[in-house]
Amino acid sequence: MGVVVKKVELSWLDRTYVWPVMKGMGITFQHFLKQLFTPTAKRFTIQYPDMKKAMPEGYRGLHELKRFEDGAIKCVACFMCQEACPARCISIEAEEFSDLNITQGFEEKRPAKFSIDMLRCIYCGMCEEACPKDAIWLRKDYEVAAYDRLSMQFGKWDLMNTYSEPDGKERISEDPTPSVPRRTIAL
Repeated sequence: MGVVVKKVELSWLDRTYVWPVMKGMGITFQHFLKQLFTPTAKRFTIQYPDMKKAMPEGYRGLHELKRFEDGAIKCVACFMCQEACPARCISIEAEEFSDLNITQGFEEKRPAKFSIDMLRCIYCGMCEEACPKDAIWLRKDYEVAAYDRLSMQFGKWDLMNTYSEPDGKERISEDPTPSVPRRTIAL
């Protein structure tokens, strides 16, 4: 069934198009004056990048791979985030490390390579939900820009150092050797 569209009859004033343009300019000028006399804190428009918008709770921004206080990565390379990712943008290569005498025969794992393709990521947070060690977080930084596609492949060190400066941590570029085993055995 079709919809009948009623044809609008324009008056002679509307047909000159001067009056509608003047009405539009009046509305624009009204908004200009409103913005001019509104205090900066109450404005909807902010002066980016000088001012940054505070993101609400639950916002999912750039990823961070968490680390222990000694700088060792919390990720145990269990591949749960890779499996949970609907965009298939996470890739992990695991490596075993540790001294078998210290860890009582158990091998510990960590990612030798961990990368996220930020161009494919949809920031859904499924990786954060799936991680059993709470090793990957999506925080509030939303500034992601690059000049080429290859720069948007964030590696292990990029992800571990994403928030090192705001958090006051040192930037790291190699895995520290843990002095004590991470896994404790309940007897």
